[in-house]
Amino acid sequence: MKTVSLTALLAAGWMYFAAFGDEKPAAKKKGAAAAAGMPLATPAPEMKELRDMIGVWTTTEKFEPSPWMPSGGTASGVNTVRLGPGGFSVIIDQRSKSAMGAFTGHGVLTWDPNDKVYRFVWVDSMTPGAVFETGRKDGDRLVLTGEATMMGKKVAVKDVIADRTPTSYTLTSYMNDGTGEKKAMSIRFAKQEAAKK
Repeated sequence: MKTVSLTALLAAGWMYFAAFGDEKPAAKKKGAAAAAGMPLATPAPEMKELRDMIGVWTTTEKFEPSPWMPSGGTASGVNTVRLGPGGFSVIIDQRSKSAMGAFTGHGVLTWDPNDKVYRFVWVDSMTPGAVFETGRKDGDRLVLTGEATMMGKKVAVKDVIADRTPTSYTLTSYMNDGTGEKKAMSIRFAKQEAAKK
């Protein structure tokens, strides 16, 4: 069985870009797509809900007592949200500090036009694996639900984004380990500055 080295793959990629790199991408691609009768995808109106989150926010966090944080606690941090590729998502980076130490998290939030739901994936420095959630609007609130594994136990999660203004909003998280839904934490976001384009 033949194997292809990484060098050969990179060389092939460079040759492709050398052959096609002189094209004017925006004009030629649009013209080619239109000529072929293929409509270019554009972000759905539902993405406005997410674009309003773009910017740099300070966070004030409160954690309720729970099996994974028995005494609860507080934290403060910075949340940076930028537009994702093609304008079809927002990319979220969180950094905060609490009595437990430094925390970092990374998420991608998007609108899925096929299933007509918001989709969210989240990874962070305290939880192994990834959390996947789906969401819908409920009045002025965006409600996301999914499942996570905490301390080896599966729990249902619900995140509610509410009280939105151009300069602030709240995120309240709830968890249910089978004993009923309980508030796990709340985060208040205050806009620091618009994200750099």
